[in-house]
Amino acid sequence: MEDFDICIIGAGPGGMSAAVEASSLGARVALIEKDELGGTCLNKGCIPTKAFLKSALLYEEIKRSDEFGISCKDFSCDLSRIKRRAKEVVAVLKGQIEASLKARKIDLIRGKAVFSDGKHVTVDGKELNARSFIIATGSSPKGLDLLPADNKKIFCSEGILEIEKMPEDITIIGAGAIGCEFASFFSAFGAKVNLIEMAQRILPQEDREISNRLEGIFKKKGIDVSTGVPLLDIKTIRSEVILISVGRSANVKDIGLEKAGVIVKDGRLPVNEYLETDSPGIFAIGDCIGKYNLAHMASAEGRVAARNACMSGRRALGGKTKMDYTIVPACVYSLPEVASVGLTAEAAENKGYETQSSRLHFGGLGRAQTEAAAEGFIKLVADKKSGAVLGAQILGHYASELIGLVSVAIKGRLNIKDLAEVIQAHPTFTEGIQEAALNLSRQDR
Repeated sequence: MEDFDICIIGAGPGGMSAAVEASSLGARVALIEKDELGGTCLNKGCIPTKAFLKSALLYEEIKRSDEFGISCKDFSCDLSRIKRRAKEVVAVLKGQIEASLKARKIDLIRGKAVFSDGKHVTVDGKELNARSFIIATGSSPKGLDLLPADNKKIFCSEGILEIEKMPEDITIIGAGAIGCEFASFFSAFGAKVNLIEMAQRILPQEDREISNRLEGIFKKKGIDVSTGVPLLDIKTIRSEVILISVGRSANVKDIGLEKAGVIVKDGRLPVNEYLETDSPGIFAIGDCIGKYNLAHMASAEGRVAARNACMSGRRALGGKTKMDYTIVPACVYSLPEVASVGLTAEAAENKGYETQSSRLHFGGLGRAQTEAAAEGFIKLVADKKSGAVLGAQILGHYASELIGLVSVAIKGRLNIKDLAEVIQAHPTFTEGIQEAALNLSRQDR
């Protein structure tokens, strides 16, 4: 039997982040993974899909090349090469991760971990002992009973990455982040896309105006969008390919949680503000706790859980830390992108704030015009009384990069005047944040 300070089950973004943090605090760490290092994000989610979408964006730009004074003829897409490039990117990143784990002397153990009790797990018959555990088992795509995935005609979001040929038409069920990203991808290459959503609008978790504008952009691209569809008659779907993107389910089965005294509620693992489960010394992070199915959120939770797990052992290696969910950026890598952080004006007012907001259209930015990426806008929300930055919602090119600037402003408790006085380079997209802040700062003059 091997002894560890901390044993982490799952080597996705959350598990790896936890392992690195715990190792930096001096703990002896075991990181267990039954599938691929990097989890869903690296192998079947964030990274390969963004590689796919880069190809789609480039293809769209080539189709518009005459606008830039460049004539491109007889160009085409090669799905097999798009897939190969995505896998090459994954391989590079995976190699970097393996080297980092080795350099930090983190024990990477391959196999499925099953709890024997609250202090032991077995991995393919080998028993491990640890003072603390962190469960980071992630999630899997939800299916539909009426449309079980067969990876031939009907796919989930992971299986679609292995599709053999570009479909002529595809129906996507679910218009959340995953559905909108794949709608952008297939539409860029000429597929007829039917996007179906049960809610009254696409991206129902995002700002209403942004959802409506993106829907309008999709329709201009020829994407058929149907919202408010409560019941789906599968007999009416005639598409060559169907993609199911209706959410994800936590991976909490068959790992011996009952033997460890860990409670499962509504298909997920409840945790307290320190990310500890009902079983002392056992923590849980990422998709399996069901708060935010976001890789960067899992990484942040991993760092917090690692500090607290170190604290719960015999040696107080870390420091007890509460998880802060007040600043969580969300990004959708559709074409164009969507990003948000903090509060919308509506949400802020519901919390009792008197708000002021400003909008800056990309069309007024020199960089956006030079890149023919003038579609979109930035909405900045502030507390009218104090001027504190409360949130932002962005639709447009580089939205996923721009949102980080607002996240820093909220975290740093900056007010609108502070944000307006930060000198941004010209011409850039970040000027849009400054201009929106300047507009807000002038409202009370």
